[in-house]
Amino acid sequence: MSISKFPISDGGALSSPLSAKQADQHSHVVQFYGEDESLLDALTRFTGGAIGAGDAAIVVASSAHREGLARKLKARGLDITRATNEGRYISLDAVETLSKFMVEGWPDAARFEEVISPIITRGAAAADTGEGSVAIFGEMVAILWAEGKFEAAIQVEQLWNDIRQKHTFSLLCAYPISFFNRTEHEEAFLRICGGHSGVIPMEDYTGLMNEEHRLLNISHLQQKAQSLETERLERQEAQKALRIRDAELADFLENALEGVQQTGPDQKILWANRALLKLLGYSATEYFGQRLAGFFADKRSFEDFWAMLMRREEVYDYPADLKCKDGSIKRVLIHSNGLWENEKFLHTRTFIRDITERSEMEQDLRIARDQLEVRVNERTAELRRKNDQVLRQSEVLDMTNQGLRELSARLMQVQDEERRRIARDLHDSTGQSLALLSMNLSVLEMEAGRTSPDLAKGLSENAAIVRQISTELRTLSYLLHPPLLEEMGLDSALRWYIDGFGQRSGIEVRFEQRDLGRLSRNLELTIFRVVQECLTNVHRHSGSSTASIRLYPSSGDVILEVEDEGKGIAPAVLAKIASSGAPGVGLRGMRERVKDFEGELEIASHEKGTKIRVSLPLSPEAPEGESLEAPNEIDRSRVGLWPFR
Repeated sequence: MSISKFPISDGGALSSPLSAKQADQHSHVVQFYGEDESLLDALTRFTGGAIGAGDAAIVVASSAHREGLARKLKARGLDITRATNEGRYISLDAVETLSKFMVEGWPDAARFEEVISPIITRGAAAADTGEGSVAIFGEMVAILWAEGKFEAAIQVEQLWNDIRQKHTFSLLCAYPISFFNRTEHEEAFLRICGGHSGVIPMEDYTGLMNEEHRLLNISHLQQKAQSLETERLERQEAQKALRIRDAELADFLENALEGVQQTGPDQKILWANRALLKLLGYSATEYFGQRLAGFFADKRSFEDFWAMLMRREEVYDYPADLKCKDGSIKRVLIHSNGLWENEKFLHTRTFIRDITERSEMEQDLRIARDQLEVRVNERTAELRRKNDQVLRQSEVLDMTNQGLRELSARLMQVQDEERRRIARDLHDSTGQSLALLSMNLSVLEMEAGRTSPDLAKGLSENAAIVRQISTELRTLSYLLHPPLLEEMGLDSALRWYIDGFGQRSGIEVRFEQRDLGRLSRNLELTIFRVVQECLTNVHRHSGSSTASIRLYPSSGDVILEVEDEGKGIAPAVLAKIASSGAPGVGLRGMRERVKDFEGELEIASHEKGTKIRVSLPLSPEAPEGESLEAPNEIDRSRVGLWPFR
């Protein structure tokens, strides 16, 4: 970093702002300040000294600075009103004064002299000293600098120097030091200082009391300058690296497979990469500078898209149709956002992805889906018609099944009645005949014993055969319809049957019954027939030497459980029984009897035996007993369990 030297005043460095008497009447000094208060203090000394000495003071400043200066001058005991009336204190608004000689943003020399010369002349004429001393503070250059009109400010400084050839005055200008807070301001700062006969640094420096402190401050400033120079070089390297990265990024975007472009605040296209130009079929000269709206097939779509950007929204996957050079339309998705700086919109950052093929595929899929939906609807309607037919057939089948169930129930009732009739006939007719035959044979045997021993022996053997037939006939009659069932009830009939079954089969049967009282006739008969069929199956198929029967009430039902410890039913056979009810006429009969009472039949079987459980609703007149928990329940998670309803 180069450091230029320039005179601070004709007599050397200034330790403090000049008073009007200390300053050369032809001096043009610039004051740099950090705080407004320090500037007002310097102006108070500068203008107050002039007024106090009888000279004239002209202040061309902002309204805030003029008001602050007047307040401080009055605080020092100066009669500003009197000085103003005498024409020795002239206070002018800087903005208003500027407007009188600025033409299209540039100071006009002739107008400047027309405006400023009469003011200086009037002030010099009012001075009491007779020497025509005038002290002027001008802030117009600072106002131009604040507006970014740097060259205009420097030109105004030169106009002040030119007018000093015609008038005698000391001039003090002031700039906030914050105007020159960047490295790129160095040249302008030196030009400002070079245009003045003296420079007054910030209050931090002018407040130093001796040469030692000033030298220390200068050394400190030199150290800062050196560090700034180092930072400037490092910044240059960083900027160089940044330019390289920018170039790499620009190359990456230029050669990206997806379309990329920038659009300015006037909606004109600033730049687009090769992919986007190729997609739309335009050359760079044909595309750049055109309004983006002209490439949207739908004007309203563009307006919505642009409105979102202006609201600073992130536009993601925005669908749009773009017009190509050949007149075709490309379906695209747009991802875009705006680059803003100091609340000013600079340009868009837009990525455009071509989805034309995907849209066509989606359209084909929608058509196929619609066609499929039509076919599904047609098929659904057809299935609905067939379903209605099936429902009607099901109703017919249900009616048929209901008729069959009623017929089956009637057949079983007829069968029971026929058994009762046959049992009665066997007991009352055939049984009586066999009894008379046995009595007659006994008489013949006695008569023959006196005449023919051989004949008596033959008659005795025939009499024994008749008695055996009579016993078997009576047993058969009881099995067809046990009279105890009607006379003594279910408990007595079951115990009689179980005792006889045990004697005939050699199987030990354990019977447990909770007192049920008398049940309806049909219910007792059903339970008896189910027990009879279960024990028959145990004897024929299970190979078990034992069986157990439990009969107990539970929650309004009567529960019958018959269990053996035999070889069980094969899973395939059990599945077949569950699905079709076959095989076995006995099981089908049991199922029909249970179904007539709207009961439930379950068969659980495994390798250690079979358990049949029947649940039947108690008749209304039957008393409800306590629930009797069944011990030794079969684990249903380990065996096949088949309900029949």
